[in-house]
Amino acid sequence: MKSIRFRRSSSRLALPAVLGAALLTFGLASSASAANPDPIPASFSFSDCPTLPAGASPDYSQCWVAVVTSGTFKVGNFDQKIEEPIRITWATTFNLDTFETQNVFGGINAPKMLVQPGLFGDPLLSAVYAKVEYAGAFEMPVSDNFEINIGLKIKLVNPLLGSNCYVGSNSNPIRVALTTGTTSPPAPNTPITGEGVSIARPDSSPPVLQAKHVGNSFAVPGAKGCLFGGGVADWLVNQVGGFPSAAGKNTMIQNEYIVSKNYSEL
Repeated sequence: MKSIRFRRSSSRLALPAVLGAALLTFGLASSASAANPDPIPASFSFSDCPTLPAGASPDYSQCWVAVVTSGTFKVGNFDQKIEEPIRITWATTFNLDTFETQNVFGGINAPKMLVQPGLFGDPLLSAVYAKVEYAGAFEMPVSDNFEINIGLKIKLVNPLLGSNCYVGSNSNPIRVALTTGTTSPPAPNTPITGEGVSIARPDSSPPVLQAKHVGNSFAVPGAKGCLFGGGVADWLVNQVGGFPSAAGKNTMIQNEYIVSKNYSEL
């Protein structure tokens, strides 16, 4: 797993030094960058912070929480606006003995999103919801554009589809490459540009950052396990959902606020 180079700051450092480290960490944009259009969340939960690996220093390891407040979630024929917050948590760790850094994924806390009002024509029994889940792949390449590569799977929720109907899996995830820079997707998608990390609220504790991540170069596999886990309805879900969906036909856009705390403060 690749690691991003982070400058670690002790919890005893003053606020300007913490913000300065954040500027260097993410290559923060200037204050002139477009602001997140959504209100800053009233609170940020650190409940999904992962356990530190052996040897990692609590004073120089940080837990990061990104709250996606709006955006676009388009896969196949499903084109959904993000209207409820999605929380993504990870850690950047530093070992004082080996001087090694490591990125450790914490979790995704995402609500169900209505993506199909009626799979079979009715609005109740056959309405389909999608819930984004982590699929076991996470890395942050060294970059000026705060890149995040993550493996995802989408659970399709409906009484007729059973409890194991997924688009993507741990063995065959949806591999999404997100950037705050500009994408280079295959056709028919065209390049889109995110927003670099900037300071949204410096006077809070912890300081609140903001960013816009985008990705539209990823492919989406077909659905598996639908209709009570037996896969009998895979063909129908794939037909309605437009799966598999080739790279260049899918898009994720995330407006987000980001905070971090040293593990010594948790």
